Amino acid sequence: MFSPYHKLTNCPRLERHIATLRAAGNVADDVFQNHNRYHYALIHKLKCARTSFDRLQNELTDTSPEQIVSDSGEFLYSINACIDSFFYTSGSAMDILAREVLTYFSIAMPNKVYYRTAREELTTHRPGDVLISKLADPTWKSEFSNYRNALTHEVLIAGVFSINFVMDGATQRKTIVFPLPDDPRTDPQARTFRQNKDVQLYCDRTLRRLLSLINTIYGDLCSRIQSNQSLPL
Repeated sequence: MFSPYHKLTNCPRLERHIATLRAAGNVADDVFQNHNRYHYALIHKLKCARTSFDRLQNELTDTSPEQIVSDSGEFLYSINACIDSFFYTSGSAMDILAREVLTYFSIAMPNKVYYRTAREELTTHRPGDVLISKLADPTWKSEFSNYRNALTHEVLIAGVFSINFVMDGATQRKTIVFPLPDDPRTDPQARTFRQNKDVQLYCDRTLRRLLSLINTIYGDLCSRIQSNQSLPL
C-alpha cells in the first residue's frame, strides 16, 4: 500500500467489517455495490494525491538551478502540474467520502454531491446523528477550497519561486521554494505571500490533515457498523 495508508488504521477495519457482514448476508446489494464503487475510488484518489506530492518533492529536490535558469518555462509547467493534480485528487477524495457516507445510511444521492452534502443530507434525514458534527468543514478546508477552485477554473497558483543556498562546511545545499499566494484570485502582479510560504510544506500538512479526517469518520462508521451488524445503518 502507499505510504500514508498506515495512517488510515480504520480503513482496513471498515473493509473487514463490511466483508464479514456481506459474507453473512447482512449487507444490502445496493449498499455493497456502492461501497465497492466509492470506497476504493476514494483510496485511489488518496494514492494519486500522494503520488503528486512525491513528484512535487522530486522536482524541487532534483532539478538543478542551471536547469531552472535554462528552461524555467518547463520547470514551472512541471511544478504546476504536480500542484494541480494534488489539489484535484485531494478535493475529489473529500467529495467521494460524502458519497460513501450516504451509501452506508442508504440516503439517496442528490444530482451533485460535495463534501458538505453528507452533512446536509444527514441533518435532513437523520437529525441529531452523532456523525453530523464530525462531518463539519475542518478549519483548513476554506483555504484549501479557495486554492483548488482557483486553479481548477481560473489561474495557475505557482509562479513565484526562490532558490536558497545553504553552506554546511564544504557542502552547499540548495532549496527551491514555491510560496502559495494569500489570495490566488488576485492579479499575479499584486499577489502577496505571507501565509503559506512553501507549497511543499502546505501539501504535506494538508495530506496529513485529510488522512486524519477520513480516518476519524471511518472510525465512527466502523463502530456503528459493528454495533448494528448490518448495512444500511
